[in-house]
Amino acid sequence: MTATSLIARVASRAPTYRVNPYRRTRVPSRAQLHLMNRMGCGWSRSTWKQMRRAGGAGKWFEQQLRPGKVPESALSKAVDDWFPQRRHGPVRRWENQASGRFEAHDYARDLGNYTMLKRMYSNRPVLQTMTEFWSDHFHIPGNGDLSWVFRDDYDRTIRKHALGRFDRLLEAVTLHPAMVIFLDNHLSVRDAPNENHGRELLELHTVGRTSGYTEAMVKDSAKILSGYTVDVRDTWRAYYDPDRHTLGAVKVLGFSRANLAADGRAMTKEYLRYLAHHPATARTIAYKLAVRFVSDTPSDRLVTDLAGVFRRSGTDIKATLRALVAHKEFKASARKKVRTPIDDLVHTVRVLGVKARKPKGARSFGIAIAYSHGGDTMYSWPRPDGAPLTNAAWSSPSRMLASFKMHWNLAGGYYPKEAVSYRSSRSWLPRRRLRFDKYVDHLCRLVHGRGSTPLLLKAAVQATGCRPGEVVTRDHPAANWLFPRLMAVLLDSPTHLTR
Repeated sequence: MTATSLIARVASRAPTYRVNPYRRTRVPSRAQLHLMNRMGCGWSRSTWKQMRRAGGAGKWFEQQLRPGKVPESALSKAVDDWFPQRRHGPVRRWENQASGRFEAHDYARDLGNYTMLKRMYSNRPVLQTMTEFWSDHFHIPGNGDLSWVFRDDYDRTIRKHALGRFDRLLEAVTLHPAMVIFLDNHLSVRDAPNENHGRELLELHTVGRTSGYTEAMVKDSAKILSGYTVDVRDTWRAYYDPDRHTLGAVKVLGFSRANLAADGRAMTKEYLRYLAHHPATARTIAYKLAVRFVSDTPSDRLVTDLAGVFRRSGTDIKATLRALVAHKEFKASARKKVRTPIDDLVHTVRVLGVKARKPKGARSFGIAIAYSHGGDTMYSWPRPDGAPLTNAAWSSPSRMLASFKMHWNLAGGYYPKEAVSYRSSRSWLPRRRLRFDKYVDHLCRLVHGRGSTPLLLKAAVQATGCRPGEVVTRDHPAANWLFPRLMAVLLDSPTHLTR
């Protein structure tokens, strides 16, 4: 029986219990907890400590918006050297793929694991969260056909601009060789430009389908982008080829040019800037931010407010995020979003205090986490629209069962087992002797950032067979062999699985 089914069962059969708070274990305010859960990588004692040192939630968030000013953790710095293959250039990657020494899926796995480990251990969680957000918006699969040879460099590009200006981010990712290959712009030739890149730039990355662009405008968008190419399967040199640029007048919404110059790079950058500052793009980005960080059904008022800040600030991402977290809808939206399997893994590792070490093999924590959450591996979504952001996509029975298994393995330190350190079960007991109901409340405060509820206490009693007034010591089953079961109840609960 899973912990969630236990919760449902005890709700109808077990007697009502009263929470007995363990107030020595302090918890953050609701506002602090909400900000960590939404804009960071989840609640944790270490992040809350960082927040208190900053002088509160608002000052912490301002520090996070300037990640270069935030000292990085030693473990996060160490992670930078754990995957040396990430520094390989495209030629070497292609050679390794051909020889079988290190293949595309290996590079993709390492990128995903690096990303998750940074989210687990970084002192800059807002940067990590926004890097993931933009990686989803400008999605390129980690092992996408041919584009994978540039995927790590593409990731570095997104990180560089994740908290900067959208117009600069748009130009950097649109003209990056990974995107040029993934959306087939490298196949464009004069008078026959491939339409894929021009279409997705409009539909997914900027103005969106409702902006009024036509098929003729899609073709003109492709013309504007033509000329950017990559010497695939040989030198992998990314360059601009005037002989591939399609000439002739272009018009996309309010942007029009004669397009008579063989070198169209200046025009392309003007076009990208035009799209970045378009009112429809502002609404596209505002809506996506609202869905990701507020609710599946954000109000038109919220989207309009964010879009206005986005435009007035010159597409400044920091200014838009400030407006988002200050909005009343954000403040009222706690626990309305379901964590994805990867969010869940990251958050679980953080609250359990799991410490990874440098991977030494396939069973090492830093390698096995690619598969331990039971969902799709990171950056494996096959289409350019990116993985879904709404709750329904992450609420299936199979997802829940996979997450329950992951919780059990991490709570007991069962898997991944190598190159990692788990807290001992006894270390979670704050005193030599403590009533079971107080112990449950203490654990809830550590795992959820808030105290227990009568329902969770019922589930804990049912799962362990312990009585609320029973005294727990270091030798008690609840602090030893029953501990994984008790912890799984808390991790499997909606309180942990939502943010």
